[in-house]
Amino acid sequence: MARNDRVNALLPVEAEFQKEKASGLRRSGDKLEQLLAELARTERELRAQTGADRVRSVTRYRELRKEAEYQKWSLMVQREACGLRNHRDLDLVYPLPPPLRE
Repeated sequence: MARNDRVNALLPVEAEFQKEKASGLRRSGDKLEQLLAELARTERELRAQTGADRVRSVTRYRELRKEAEYQKWSLMVQREACGLRNHRDLDLVYPLPPPLRE
């Protein structure tokens, strides 16, 4: 088999790898978006709560933020594995709210 034939035979496999990379990045981004949306909902609820409800929501907020922070880091690692080294746009697209100060 000639070299060009071998290279051409691998093109569909390479295309499948690229599709899987893109799909994985999309799934990670979607998961992070969901976490950030839930975090925003929890933050809105916090503003109207007092007492034990507020304590539970503060705990939930902190857990969600920690999970979102990890998911964002995971997305950065995944992007780096795909050759994407600049992550400044992640802070614009997926901004993490500040930690609670209580």
